[in-house]
Amino acid sequence: MSNHASGPSGPDLAAGVPADSLHEGVPLLGVVEGEPVMLVRRGADIFAVGATCTHYGGPLAEGLVVDDTVRCPWHHACFDLQTGEALRAPALNPVASYEVVQRQGTVFVGPRKKAAVRQRASRHDAPSAVAIVGAGAAGNSAAETLRHLGFEGSITLIDADESAPYDRPNLSKDYLAGTAPEEWLPLHPRSYYDELAVELVLGRRVTVLDPSARRLTLDDGTTRSVGAIILATGAEALRLTIPGETGPPVHYLRTLADSRRIIEAAEAGRRAVVLGASFIGLEVAAALRHRGIEVHVVAPGSRPLERVLGAQLGDFIRALHEAHGVMFHFGQTAREL
Repeated sequence: MSNHASGPSGPDLAAGVPADSLHEGVPLLGVVEGEPVMLVRRGADIFAVGATCTHYGGPLAEGLVVDDTVRCPWHHACFDLQTGEALRAPALNPVASYEVVQRQGTVFVGPRKKAAVRQRASRHDAPSAVAIVGAGAAGNSAAETLRHLGFEGSITLIDADESAPYDRPNLSKDYLAGTAPEEWLPLHPRSYYDELAVELVLGRRVTVLDPSARRLTLDDGTTRSVGAIILATGAEALRLTIPGETGPPVHYLRTLADSRRIIEAAEAGRRAVVLGASFIGLEVAAALRHRGIEVHVVAPGSRPLERVLGAQLGDFIRALHEAHGVMFHFGQTAREL
């Protein structure tokens, strides 16, 4: 993943900071051995964790502290302030956790703690095999969590996408804009899944699911019998139902292959129409503008993201995109292509 965080700044926390400079639930950004670290006071406790989100380099010191957790301000990844453990997507890896010592009104940050070991529960009724349908971030996380919790049976990740598992949100952001290389997209190297003893079955679609028999049938006719099935298929892009919809120059964005095709079209194209003014549509518009493409956004509402963020923020977002050259056509839908 890319690291968009700025260089380390703030006081040297190893040298100590006054305890009264720490306010309840307000992160204090500092440096420990050249690395950005933040201190957070929660009641009588003071925690020190790495200040850079492991998902995309977001500045955790600008995030939201809730109980003994901090949420990244960029994509809402959540970390445990006591252990640094990644608790919620999209982050997969923990941040560092540091020893904290208080002496005579001064707080000192010591060395890194050893990585926390999750409690492993022994279950005699655990299934012998688990199939996870969908190898996106949710399916990937399910496989990792099963292993971290001590599950020793077989785990299979199944996905019709031959490139999974990868960072899907990047497909409409930096990768589409041309500012992030494709090497950043995989969630883990393929060797990681070998080490985790997780089988990847990619380029295959589940066509029949028999819950009572606990059996899956794939599109090549093969079947798999398992003890448990996890569905993590995510969402699909809405399809148009208007004349002229099929084939180029119409593109949908869901997979890495889709994003590659849009990039290829943008290399030779001069103008693009984006249908929809929600998050992904606006991200695509911004990415294509970065490539120098003339972009028109068509949407049935009166402003972008109004249902989610309200009128005031919707107007702000519209003005921001218009300042970068995006042209909006609101109150309209596509009738024919």
